[in-house]
Amino acid sequence: MIRTFLVLFSIIFFFVFLGQFSSAKAQGTGILSVSTTPISGPIFVDTVFKGTKFWTGDLDAGSHVVSFGGVDGYIAPSPQMVTILADQTYYAIGVYRKLFSLLESVYIVP
Repeated sequence: MIRTFLVLFSIIFFFVFLGQFSSAKAQGTGILSVSTTPISGPIFVDTVFKGTKFWTGDLDAGSHVVSFGGVDGYIAPSPQMVTILADQTYYAIGVYRKLFSLLESVYIVP
């Protein structure tokens, strides 16, 4: 009887303890690291400008939107939805593509 009570008490204690630990961890912060390539482009997180070419910072755990600003002669990367987990690092890379120009591809013979 005492053995059964101790086993049940241990199970309940660990579930309560682990439940509080995981919920506290879910409410923490994580790290987001963003870079752009092959050029230096503007970086936005949740519509807030964070810098150009490279940015790293702490964010609250949860979903965030990383977007990239326009650069002359290049097509900006599409926005990315990222999910930050507490005490973890997430990496996002924005790849700019060169805007094709007909004038650059035509060779005129004099």
